[in-house]
Amino acid sequence: MSREADHTIKGFLYQFNKTLNTILSSTDQDEIQIEGIIEDIDIKNSNITNAIQCKYHESKVRHNLSDIYKPILQMLLHFLENDSLNIKYVLYAYFPNEQVGVKEVTKSQIEEILSSSNFDYISKYISKVKPPKEQNIKDLLGKASKTSEEKTKIKKYYETSKLETIVDIDKFLKDHFVFEIGLSYEKLMNETKNLLMKEGFSLEDVRDLFYPNSIQYIAELSILSEAEKRISSKNKLIDYLNGNKKTAMSRWTSEVLSRKELLKVRKNQLVPSLNINSRSRYFIIAPDTIDNFDDEFILFVKDYLDKYNSKIKLHTETPCFILKTDVNNLSEYHKRFVSRNIQIITGYIGGTFYFKEFNKEPKRIIKDNWVEFKARISCNSDEVIKCINYKKCDDLYIVGEIDVNSLDTTDVNIEHLEINNFRELKYLLSMAKEI
Repeated sequence: MSREADHTIKGFLYQFNKTLNTILSSTDQDEIQIEGIIEDIDIKNSNITNAIQCKYHESKVRHNLSDIYKPILQMLLHFLENDSLNIKYVLYAYFPNEQVGVKEVTKSQIEEILSSSNFDYISKYISKVKPPKEQNIKDLLGKASKTSEEKTKIKKYYETSKLETIVDIDKFLKDHFVFEIGLSYEKLMNETKNLLMKEGFSLEDVRDLFYPNSIQYIAELSILSEAEKRISSKNKLIDYLNGNKKTAMSRWTSEVLSRKELLKVRKNQLVPSLNINSRSRYFIIAPDTIDNFDDEFILFVKDYLDKYNSKIKLHTETPCFILKTDVNNLSEYHKRFVSRNIQIITGYIGGTFYFKEFNKEPKRIIKDNWVEFKARISCNSDEVIKCINYKKCDDLYIVGEIDVNSLDTTDVNIEHLEINNFRELKYLLSMAKEI
């Protein structure tokens, strides 16, 4: 991972931690909107809305005013357009060499920001806070697409003209704005974990379960398109954590726990159900999310059957593997299973799916340790989904990115496994001791 990408991901995690910290520090009456008025976090109660924007500048040796031009311009413009609302704008930013706490921003600094020659800032913000007097400039600013000559003309106009600022800067600074130097990433994360422990969770559970799941909770809310669905509260967060006792596996939880730690935690959570001999298990797998899927899938199924379905007297349930693929690919896999002398059924005869064929129970001769077929393997067609909804399993393993909206998961134990390769999947399923 490049240094720039690493800083970007850490910036998101910093925002998620601040959001989580804010929720845990709120009262029962507060509503927290994620990605709110001007991005990031809004705290709403009956009296005031605190609109918080987070910035993480780990690589900055020192703080420069230009680092906060954009968020302050966004806040100024929103204040201008919503001056009747009681809003406190909070810029929460981390700079490694700045002392934590409130830092003053002066009127002269605001005026310096409004004198920026950055065209994007002029076009989006400054031209509204300091509107042009000349009609031809107004017309140019109103154009959806501008030539380089037109952009140069607008910039020159703003560099050479003395224009009136129509926002009340004094009122904004006095009553509606706070610039706060934030905690470092590590200190903010530790403070957030301590807040979780104050809710009655143990140190071990916070580290391995509740903190990673809290980060995942914030990440999931932040991408929802409807604003009202991005509203949470302390009670909603705690209810979510109490209802989710499995550590989520995602890009975000892989950042807050090392990949190896995350896999180990998740493996331990899967052990109890895997230790039961007679357990109906379905796997729904997205092949394109797993490295070398085509080369290793048949071997994975063979190893799984050797461990969990080798004793036909004990292992009475037939595992089912549903692949996110089409019938043609399924037919090729079927041929390869036959060549390895692994008897399976797909439910398909030619291009037609037969419900009765797929759901039949295999014949068994226990004294010979013989079974008619050892696995059901098919594709995620509508017919197959209806079939597995009709005959439900005990454990449903979702491997990779799968749309589960068509699945009836009532009374089914669902395990979401975000893995990169079959080595990780084997480790999670206790088929390998080490990763």
